[in-house]
Amino acid sequence: MGQTYRWDQVPLRQLPLEARLATFAEVNQGYTYEEAVLEAQRCLQCPSPACQDGCPNGNPIRDFIDLLAEGDLAGAIELDWTRNALPSCTGRVCAWELQCEGFCVMGERGDPIRIGALERFIADWAAENLDLLQLVDTEYRPRAQRVAVVGAGPAGLAVSHFLARKGYPVTVFEAWALPGGVMAYGIPEYVLPQQVIDREVARLEALGVEFRTGVRVGRDLTLDELLQTYDAVFVGTGANEPATLGIPGEELEGVWTAKEFLMRVQASQMADRLADRLPAEEMSPPRVGQRVAVVGAGNTAMDAARTARRLGADEVTVVYRRDEAQSPSRPVEIDHAKTEGVRFQYLVNPVRFLGDEAGRLRAMELIRMELGPPDGSGRPRPVPVPGSEFQMPVDTVIVAVGYAPERELAARGGLATTSWGGLVVDEATGATSRPGVFAAGDCVTGAKTVIHAIAGARRAAEAMERYLEARGAGHAVWPPAPQTRDPQALLRR
Repeated sequence: MGQTYRWDQVPLRQLPLEARLATFAEVNQGYTYEEAVLEAQRCLQCPSPACQDGCPNGNPIRDFIDLLAEGDLAGAIELDWTRNALPSCTGRVCAWELQCEGFCVMGERGDPIRIGALERFIADWAAENLDLLQLVDTEYRPRAQRVAVVGAGPAGLAVSHFLARKGYPVTVFEAWALPGGVMAYGIPEYVLPQQVIDREVARLEALGVEFRTGVRVGRDLTLDELLQTYDAVFVGTGANEPATLGIPGEELEGVWTAKEFLMRVQASQMADRLADRLPAEEMSPPRVGQRVAVVGAGNTAMDAARTARRLGADEVTVVYRRDEAQSPSRPVEIDHAKTEGVRFQYLVNPVRFLGDEAGRLRAMELIRMELGPPDGSGRPRPVPVPGSEFQMPVDTVIVAVGYAPERELAARGGLATTSWGGLVVDEATGATSRPGVFAAGDCVTGAKTVIHAIAGARRAAEAMERYLEARGAGHAVWPPAPQTRDPQALLRR
């Protein structure tokens, strides 16, 4: 008799609703071993796995699921590491429904395989069992050439993973107080706990990667100084400059960008770790009042709205100039927000913010929109409806309408950029306009997902290895020096 397939997914648990708004604990709960194996055994093991075609990084999904189904957890994670540098993170924040799971053929007759949950399971298991695993690549050998990585976000961590596994000494320079980039300061604890990022960083440190936080390349150090000391440099600075609306009243107290808002909340959650690294005022949670509006409808907007609810706001409303069908957020994030009491107003757009005599936000004026012909994105263009303005009383507004790359490093380092500030690179290799300098991630593509950053970093790491092998032996290792803000000492310590 042939195998009888289970078309329904093994259910995933979530933190009960009554517990969510009183805590920043992770909402989505992972599988147990028995549940993970049961879900993995649903996989059809397609000869041509469509799930891998749907993954921007081409992760070996079919084969690591097969190993998991057989109970070989070590084999599963070691295989995944050959392509995916941060599986415990992508297992939590990837857009699986549009990527791997969206391509799963099981979805044609039932539920797709929960690929994200399975990847999260093997990665979380690995974090607790590193001593049982082979962390390095099969091609590992100690290398003389040294690599500097600028930015400890997804791209920077990923390129460090791939190069350190081959044996290259890697030093990562991060401007913020903790590694992780946007994953650390921009994604709330209830979506991606800092502990998960810490464990990925610990694994990289076990591979010999060194992290130097609180160092901003382009200000504390120049790109030229890095190139004098290291044989190659990778830039993974992300897209961290928050976009604004450019309307009257954005300077009022109570109007935040999503980046500033989420960073302040994240810092307050980790105040004990950051006490000697950040000013006290940057570690106090924002006072949101009772009525909060979030402008925008992407994943960051959902994070901001759900966070405002956890900070005590009674009314949180997402306002978006298009309709729900055009929302860029993942459906699961919208579902979580609605479940947690967030309201939505579509086809409206702010035109100005209104303040009181003390300069404090009191209301937001909006105009109703209607959808017209498609714009450059292919979506219907929102068009204002004349005379439809109205006011919404608010205590806090959080603007979440996108990000752009910071331009300081490129300008001071002589790197070619696009008109919108992205670094110009060779698409196949990540090579920038300066020899020995490579880049990938949001600073190249604009804001995309974690797995897109990993894919670009993997290609760049492969090109950097070829570059370093061709260059030959690199600089001698400098001796350690006392911690100081002197640029050369920052390089040496």
